[in-house]
Amino acid sequence: MDENVKSIASTIRIVSLLKCLLASYTVTGLCLLIMAILLYKFSISEKIIDISIIVIYCISSFTAGMLFSKKAPKRRFLWGFAAGMAYFLIICLISVCVEPDFQPLSNACLTTLGICAGSGMLGGIVG
Repeated sequence: MDENVKSIASTIRIVSLLKCLLASYTVTGLCLLIMAILLYKFSISEKIIDISIIVIYCISSFTAGMLFSKKAPKRRFLWGFAAGMAYFLIICLISVCVEPDFQPLSNACLTTLGICAGSGMLGGIVG
């Protein structure tokens, strides 16, 4: 009986993570849409676009971490960290599929990993 309870609890956490990731990717999509509109209307420099993408990663990972850790009884920062890592891994999987020359161990990729994991952890602490 105890095994069934653990199995159900882990299934609930996985479904909860998927819902949080869906919410965070919705935030990502809306933010990127706003960026595209701003890019279309105004001449924005590439540096501002790069900074905006980093801010979008932070907001989305923070959202995922905050939502995922809401129901955690303790160690919320770890749940937020897990949500940030899951967000990053999905970005990497999409990048590998879309761009064959994708370098997962590049400085930019490792920086994005730190941003997503840290923002998710911060979201877990706040959530």
